[in-house]
Amino acid sequence: MAEISKVEIGEATLYHGDCRDILPLLGRADTVIADPPYMINAKSAGTGKLNPWADMCNNSVFIQTWLLHCRHKLIPGGALWSFLNWRNLVSFQKAACDMRMPIESLLVWDKECIGTGGIKGLRPTYELVAFWAVNDYAIDNRGLPDIYRAKWPSFKPNGHPAEKPVDLIKWLISISGNEGEIILDPFMGSGTVGVAALEMGRRYIGIEMDQAWFVSACQRIAKAVSNG
Repeated sequence: MAEISKVEIGEATLYHGDCRDILPLLGRADTVIADPPYMINAKSAGTGKLNPWADMCNNSVFIQTWLLHCRHKLIPGGALWSFLNWRNLVSFQKAACDMRMPIESLLVWDKECIGTGGIKGLRPTYELVAFWAVNDYAIDNRGLPDIYRAKWPSFKPNGHPAEKPVDLIKWLISISGNEGEIILDPFMGSGTVGVAALEMGRRYIGIEMDQAWFVSACQRIAKAVSNG
């Protein structure tokens, strides 16, 4: 197991290390919001894809590992959200099937901005968010649609290439639970989920493997706490 470090900032507890090592050490959480690496360019060997399906299956093993850890840390009536896109959806579906933990629904996040893409196909304007309900959990508002619009340009305000908008995270938090609950984030990145959780009156546990982004997230969350 690699070295693990911990920083506490207000109602936030931040860990530097691999979430697969840290999650088993934690207590319960009410909601998980994850933004894992999409592994779009994963390669099974060297250069070139010898077997793209094997890559997708290998990715599903990684997904299944951290999903299982997160499920075990959620309260019996907890919600689990994970960002993904159309390229790795099949890996998430395989992981969910192997876990016997079906995806309850897919949220389409309409970014209202045309992204980069190949020269042969359509330009992407959306990403996806998978939702799992643990045991008897259900979203209270049964009238919510599966599309959420949050404009998000290619320029990311905090520099992280996979950064998500705070407003989108706040919306996920608002429909998943109540003030004072614990939000668990196994892939903290630049700290967006942490900022959103604290601004929504939640407690927050974040995990980040990359040292540079861990430091950046700590600074961002400390600023949010001091401004709050």
